[in-house]
Amino acid sequence: MTTTEDGVLPTERVGLWPLVRYFLTLGTIGFGGPVALTGYMHRDLVEQRRWISEEDYKEGLALAQLAPGPLAAQLAIYLGYARHGLLGATLVGVAFPAPSFAIVLLAGWAYVTTRGWTGCRPCSMGSAPPSSASSPTRPPSSPAAPWAGTGC
Repeated sequence: MTTTEDGVLPTERVGLWPLVRYFLTLGTIGFGGPVALTGYMHRDLVEQRRWISEEDYKEGLALAQLAPGPLAAQLAIYLGYARHGLLGATLVGVAFPAPSFAIVLLAGWAYVTTRGWTGCRPCSMGSAPPSSASSPTRPPSSPAAPWAGTGC
């Protein structure tokens, strides 16, 4: 592969669907926080596949860090926009978080369907402390929730 005058490898053109498929895959099997996911994007899209230029990546990362919200998702949306405009941003913006959304829906459906079956409880034990901490407590004079003590 030849380099340009400044020693940078040129980026290759990437189709819309391979880019969307990449972000769907990363959203499915990517593990770690936003820094890890953005690192995977840099390794895969800039260094290995050369679908995104270093300049586009750095610009997208800077903009994603400035804006409030999920860093990795915002970077993914920007990269979709940089390559395929509004359609690319929209499709990548749906594909990247879709696996996580589906997993949460499936877990919620399983829990509701089994009505808190004891075999299902170990799966949800880790969510009790964070959800309890983020839920407002009821005043001592208010009645207990109707579902309290029913195993749901």
